[in-house]
Amino acid sequence: MTNPAYLRFPHLHGELAVFTAEDDVWAAPLDGGRAWRVSADDVPVSHPRLSPDGTTVAWTSRRDGAPEVHVAPVDGGSAERLTYWGSWTTTVRGWTPDGRVLVTSTHGEATSRRSWARALPLDGGPAERLPYGPVGGVAYGPDSEVVLLSAPMGREAAWWKRYRGGTAGKLWIDRDGGGDFVRLHDGLDGNIEYPLWVGAEAPAARTEPRTRGRVAFLSDHEDVGALYSSLADGSDLRRHTPLDGFYARHAATDGTRVVYASAGELWIVDDLDTAEPRRLDVRLGGQRVHLRPRPVDAARWFGAASPDHTGRGSAVAVRGAVHWVTHRSGPARALAAEQGVRARLPHTFRVDGEEHVVWA
Repeated sequence: MTNPAYLRFPHLHGELAVFTAEDDVWAAPLDGGRAWRVSADDVPVSHPRLSPDGTTVAWTSRRDGAPEVHVAPVDGGSAERLTYWGSWTTTVRGWTPDGRVLVTSTHGEATSRRSWARALPLDGGPAERLPYGPVGGVAYGPDSEVVLLSAPMGREAAWWKRYRGGTAGKLWIDRDGGGDFVRLHDGLDGNIEYPLWVGAEAPAARTEPRTRGRVAFLSDHEDVGALYSSLADGSDLRRHTPLDGFYARHAATDGTRVVYASAGELWIVDDLDTAEPRRLDVRLGGQRVHLRPRPVDAARWFGAASPDHTGRGSAVAVRGAVHWVTHRSGPARALAAEQGVRARLPHTFRVDGEEHVVWA
């Protein structure tokens, strides 16, 4: 029996996929099967990215507070922290062509809107600030071409569906590697994110031209987030995933295939010509402790309290439930503790000598 799991932030290399679930980074074979943990910190993690040689995975982890860049060998071993920036926007975006970790962050900037791309070496040396200005993502083409995503509004498209404001994501492209960027797909009225360069291939013979591939990205200009691609000049725009009500999220590529998450499942598009999306049959192993009920620390999850008229007890909100707690002795009683329903803002009042509690 397959256990339910919510899978996000996939990436792939060869026959291996990495992704996040249950506040850890996991790896699994692309043809399906049991996954294993790459990290074991039980903290929010995101955007794992496999290195070009497939031996190392980098990701963003909040193990020590603010998100920082961590790396670990895919085959097993201790994770190493590479940054100490203290910026809440630090996010791993991939790898540079020369094998450094590609990161966006507002570290050292005046505002959270100025997210710059940086190339981070694995030996712990200083990061190089890339000369692109404030950006939210970078994709490298086959011959020094670069695609940039404008600095995002701070939330991915699936969090703020059908956003059409001025800070929606926009694509910019440098088609010849000379440093001059022009707007790509300025006619799409949607929120664009996760730029990719897919399908570029070296020629089999010197007399044959290089296959330059396609620029892929996520957009919700058709009201639901989906995967699209076009040629570098903006022509031949295609949609590769269905508009089934669930947003396509967290797209990534190994240069040939594209993986993405949708409704907590992982999907792969094997090519951008005729392939249809197919679901990856990934199963998590282990105890699945996050699915089991457990006691929580009431002090940590305390929401609000309201004492009654006599001062002998209070209505207390703790993690979506309302309880009656006496001030001297006696058991606490659950007034509202229904699974799947959040109760909050309790308030006590007296009517005709009787104490009552009301809550939202």
